[in-house]
Amino acid sequence: MPGTPCAPCIHELTDPEDTPPDLLNVDECELLPLPTPTETYQLLEAAICQCNAATNASVANMVELERHWAKVIIECDTKNVRDNLCLDRDLLSLRANDLRNEAAAMALTAFYQLAGLEAQKHYLYAGIKESDKTLQRIDNLVAEGLELPAGIERSQIVTQISDLEEQALQLDFLRIQLNGQIQSLIGCPLSEYSFYWPQVDWLPDLSPVDIEGELLVGLANRIDLRGLSLVLCKLRKPLLPIARGVLKFSDSTVGSIEPRDGWLHVARCFRCNEAELPIRCRQVALFYSHSEKGAIAEIKNAAYKIGLLQQQVVLAQESVQTLQDRLDEIEKTRDLTDVTIFEISNIRGQLYNVQSHLVEQVVALKIARVELREAQDMLAIECDICPKLCCEGYCDGDCCQCTASSCSQKESSTNNCQAASRCCE
Repeated sequence: MPGTPCAPCIHELTDPEDTPPDLLNVDECELLPLPTPTETYQLLEAAICQCNAATNASVANMVELERHWAKVIIECDTKNVRDNLCLDRDLLSLRANDLRNEAAAMALTAFYQLAGLEAQKHYLYAGIKESDKTLQRIDNLVAEGLELPAGIERSQIVTQISDLEEQALQLDFLRIQLNGQIQSLIGCPLSEYSFYWPQVDWLPDLSPVDIEGELLVGLANRIDLRGLSLVLCKLRKPLLPIARGVLKFSDSTVGSIEPRDGWLHVARCFRCNEAELPIRCRQVALFYSHSEKGAIAEIKNAAYKIGLLQQQVVLAQESVQTLQDRLDEIEKTRDLTDVTIFEISNIRGQLYNVQSHLVEQVVALKIARVELREAQDMLAIECDICPKLCCEGYCDGDCCQCTASSCSQKESSTNNCQAASRCCE
């Protein structure tokens, strides 16, 4: 057996340095500029971004090929294998749709973040320009030997300009990242010199969210619930390997115990092996109930988040309007009051900040609506990409031997009828 590598912990002793590092004494160097857009961008719409990402999702397309391979085997193998693979094909189709839904959500999130970034850069550059004017006014007063107004410090303005320019650099880098992410998700060639211009309707949707209506839509389309319902409806003894595999998504230990192969084990454990099916039925029913509660919580959370962000958008709008009215009033009465140009410039800077914050809130609201549609598993469906299922709607499995009426009167031996009542119907 090879020995385990071990690096020794041997270090020299030293005294700490009292003087900080000299970070200003650096040689002249040529800085690498970040890629920036030319005068033209590539126009991108939200629907195209969403549906191209859903269509070109690489892993989803790999799953579809796996589904095709299952079809090839179905046409030439035994009935039990065909039954297993038919259910497998449906679960693979649901999984592919789930992956397309995730890809569309990621693309739309990056799309709206990029749109917000481009809008915020307008206010950021306006703030830099206003600060530069203030700095120039200060220098002119100093050059003429005049005293600066109270509260005006040149060093503060210089620091403010430096901070704004650093924010602009960070936004430039984030723009490159978001463009690259969108290119990758929608299946376009990667290029740091190719930039998208997101076409966005900036009017915020402030209509109230119908929580219960959104919940009904979500529960009817949730991929995880449809998959578990499918297993619960079709489960029979030959399909137990599928049930074990599905149950492992709840916890790695669930579905891990299975009968041993070999004629001796089959002969000795024939009767006890019959007890596995009702156990798996109950486990799948419990998994369905647990997943349904989680789906309800996720959808409601996404819906209420929209309500929260709508209120935050209204508050941001009020802040912008208040500052805009204040600025208009000061500019109209400037000749009659002793308001300095520095005070007006300061209010303009505040206005640019709250306008940028309003853009941020509107973008967050649009992303929240994307998150709701993702929680409902609706994004791929909106692109006319739907799972291709052959088993859904036919409940002939051993877990659904009772009817809906008998389920309400007494429990079955598997104790799963209540959770599976919609499937038993």
